[in-house]
Amino acid sequence: MLNLYKFFCYFNYPFWVLVLAMRRFKGKEHKLRYREKLGYFKENRPKKDLIWINALGLGETLSLTLFLEELSQVFSDHTILITSSTLQSKVALEKIPLSSNIIHQFAPVDNYYVLNSFLDYWKPQMALFSELDIWPLRTNKVKERKIPLLLINARMNAKKKISRRRLGNLFTEPLKEFDHIFLQDQSSKSHFIDFGVSEDKITVNGPLKLAGTIFPDTGVIEERLKILFKDKLIWVAASLHDSEENEILQAYKIAKSHLPNLVLIMIPRSVELSINTMKKASRFSKSVIARSNDSDLPKEDTEIVVINRVGELGLWYKLAFISFIGNSFNFKEIKEGKNPFEALQASSIVIHGPKMLEPGYGKLSSMGISDIVENRYDLSSAVVRYSVASRREEKIKRGLDYIKRNKVVVHKLIRYILKIYDKREGR
Repeated sequence: MLNLYKFFCYFNYPFWVLVLAMRRFKGKEHKLRYREKLGYFKENRPKKDLIWINALGLGETLSLTLFLEELSQVFSDHTILITSSTLQSKVALEKIPLSSNIIHQFAPVDNYYVLNSFLDYWKPQMALFSELDIWPLRTNKVKERKIPLLLINARMNAKKKISRRRLGNLFTEPLKEFDHIFLQDQSSKSHFIDFGVSEDKITVNGPLKLAGTIFPDTGVIEERLKILFKDKLIWVAASLHDSEENEILQAYKIAKSHLPNLVLIMIPRSVELSINTMKKASRFSKSVIARSNDSDLPKEDTEIVVINRVGELGLWYKLAFISFIGNSFNFKEIKEGKNPFEALQASSIVIHGPKMLEPGYGKLSSMGISDIVENRYDLSSAVVRYSVASRREEKIKRGLDYIKRNKVVVHKLIRYILKIYDKREGR
């Protein structure tokens, strides 16, 4: 299967052109920069040595921002190239104040011409691929050039193991190309070993998300919103699965009867879902607005704001006294919860459903940092309870301390990278 796939990669350029053209027509690709995926480059390559880091989409990219910034300081005489595949990840990165030696490009597709052009142009001294964004030809081409290749922030649960098993040697052979693999959790280790990865190539380092992120620079709009929301209590419900939204709105209705100055900020897990979120919210309030651009601002009587744009999650967490982290209710269609650490970093109280199953997520409630809520009644009760500032102080302090301690996850990974970088061939 692998040989057939590599043969296909000699001739699949027209296929990628067609796919990207269709995605561009649907607004899923940048109008001009989509060409980067096909081997064209907007940026002039800096003369410095370069380290290449690849992530897939928005979540994976944002989870690397603190790591990117710390890495750029340690390798201050290098260029750090971050590639990603989605338009949303590019939009979000543009809003984050990263060091000047960090540049973004869209990731190359798996085609011989494109990958050769990419590697010829950027000439990376090391390549780091994040999570499980593994393409057979990409890994092979990197290793052909004797470039140290690392898999970082990777995780594989039982479900992902089954799906990767179906890929056969399209997954197992590229996995063996990595010089070292850094995992988020101990339970992933046995799964990687089952795919033939040598145990001495594996280090369990922890999830980079635990250390927080770098928020976009939203100082100007933040000050305007503070004035607009003066004397209001802000509750954020973020990364919502559509099945959770009715429960959130019912909880808001209950809590609002106790807290007349309560404003709900609803942030669906995908921008495309915000139209349906607006329809649902409008059934519960006549004062609902969608925030799609900078000019969409709440009014004095606004009760519900639906966020329809990328890159503002940190802004709303900073304004909120309490944040519900979605994709976590105990519904059949919901899998494992979303990232709670950005809200903790912003000094917001965190509440979530019981399905917080990713590494590090479940610990928060047992450590007294977050509260588990099961339904609209738990939700509304928590919102009313934590509307009193004195009840929030201790939990906020614990959350901030936890984020601070977890910076070690980033620092440990960078120390490992330094050692591997210094030992690379031809140095």
